[in-house]
Amino acid sequence: MKLKHALIFIVFGYCLDFTGSLFKITHAPNADALLIAGTVLKISGFLLFLYKILTHPKARDFLNW
Repeated sequence: MKLKHALIFIVFGYCLDFTGSLFKITHAPNADALLIAGTVLKISGFLLFLYKILTHPKARDFLNW
């Protein structure tokens, strides 16, 4: 999986989270599901992003400045 896929997960998670927040304000029935899905996508995107950064060959040089 490439780094752009993790970034897509993060951006899509923020979009779902924003939409779920707007639905929550207007008391729409499925707002909770959108908020949960957005949070799950953001967390999985950040974990994938962290994994890709830490497994990069030059990450040790960067982290040991």
